Amino acid sequence: MRQNPVRPSRLTRRRTAGLATSVGVSAAAVAIAATLAWAAVHTRLESSVPAADEVLSSAPEQFELTFNGPVNEALSALVLVTPSGDSVRVRLRGSGADGRILVGDVPGLEDGEYLVRWRTVSADGHPVSGKFGFSFARTPGADPGDEERVETAPTASPSQEGAPEVPAGQLPASDLPEALPGAVVVLLAGLGMVCLLGFAGLLWYCGSLPLLFEPRISRAVRVLGWSALLLLAADLIRWMVGVVPSGTGFAGVSAALGSGTGVAGLVRITLVAIALAALVRHGRAAAALAIAAVVAGAMAGHPAAISPWITMPAKAVHLGAASIWFGGLLLLVLAPDGSTDGTGSWRFGSVARAVSSAALLSVILVVASGMVQSTQLVGEFGAYTGSVYGRGVLAKWGGLLVLVGFGAYHRFRLLPHLEEDGTGRTLRRTVRLETAVMLAVVMLAAWLARVSPPEAL
Repeated sequence: MRQNPVRPSRLTRRRTAGLATSVGVSAAAVAIAATLAWAAVHTRLESSVPAADEVLSSAPEQFELTFNGPVNEALSALVLVTPSGDSVRVRLRGSGADGRILVGDVPGLEDGEYLVRWRTVSADGHPVSGKFGFSFARTPGADPGDEERVETAPTASPSQEGAPEVPAGQLPASDLPEALPGAVVVLLAGLGMVCLLGFAGLLWYCGSLPLLFEPRISRAVRVLGWSALLLLAADLIRWMVGVVPSGTGFAGVSAALGSGTGVAGLVRITLVAIALAALVRHGRAAAALAIAAVVAGAMAGHPAAISPWITMPAKAVHLGAASIWFGGLLLLVLAPDGSTDGTGSWRFGSVARAVSSAALLSVILVVASGMVQSTQLVGEFGAYTGSVYGRGVLAKWGGLLVLVGFGAYHRFRLLPHLEEDGTGRTLRRTVRLETAVMLAVVMLAAWLARVSPPEAL
């Protein structure tokens, strides 16, 4: 007969509330720092035709934008603001095999000053935008008919058919600044990753064990799983709103979902949804699906744009190991001293020792894969202190060192004396602190995913 779980004492509830408060403060601090040091330039414009501030005496054959890395043609937009204040959308198309050049036909030009506003999506899924101006003064005696003839709109590609004209003085939605502040974006992505890591990590330990049916653990698994599903979906929708050019309809949505970032987002959401459905009867399969959802995050972000054959596998190992590490911490926080169903099928001491062994391997994998990613994304040693991204990586390594210190303390000082009175309570207390540090490190990683690495500049 199943016994009712022991209700936590008032002191335990107070400590839990304190932990939640400290985690919230840490997350808010990281988010505020993200807003103050926001670096959205993952891809930059290297050159353009016409060049910035150039004075033209004859219309160029076409607009040409050359970037320092591949961009997504289908998710790119250019708006030409005329001297009279009208806004004209110029259809862009790719030119060249490396995906770094976008071109577009030039409409008829009148004398005066023009503003070009462009927006595109880099290979790592981040929207980038910019603007530059040029002037046009027709050479005296030139035949204006030559300029008149270029006013005919170019033949639209299938993905651009039916795109509405932009009203005078108004830019497409995709050319406006990102709708959400940087802090909100980081919190949304970071909390989604926290929930996904916790969901997969807990299932990795408990998927096929009686531990999964402990009330507190079962409830935490479901809350984390559903929260991950909703937050990941919200983050994907937020990203699509920011990158899909207005007026492209289903073609723009399809292009976004077909990109690396879109595919990774859909795969993660699908795997989490299936894992939740399989949770009741197939815990082991649910655990595998959840871990796969974590690893799928390596398909997007900086590794997709910088040395992908090295950084993508390294990130996959990094995320998977971090999930097992984090899941073990949550398990130690949530697990009671023994089975509450009266069967005596497990004890807290055996769970703690199993978590410690798995965490040791996870730490080795996290550190090794992190070193590989840092080498590829940061590059030269001076970039660690000379760039925002490098300093963020150093802060993350500092957090990892603190976590390693916690792990060493638990393994060598507490676990050998776990059967002694009070040692279990001490272990849980320090694990709560370690969990708070882990959450701050994950939020910092979410911020780093939106900052330009030195190797991308």
